Amino acid sequence: MPKRADQPLKGLGTKYGATVRKRYSRVFRELKAKRVCQQCGSSSFTRIAIGVWRCNKCGHTAAGGAYTF
Repeated sequence: MPKRADQPLKGLGTKYGATVRKRYSRVFRELKAKRVCQQCGSSSFTRIAIGVWRCNKCGHTAAGGAYTF
């Protein structure tokens, strides 16, 4: 059997309902999306804590939203 494409939803079976799975999927996609650093333009801008984002290339740190910047 081939691997399913929705690996982030692993563990969220039918008992949680479609609405919860859709919400979780949307938040997870937003969290893992590529972001551009405002200072150097690099696409290595990642979340290091809730609301704290850092560029791995230049070290620029910024505060923003929990899942999106």
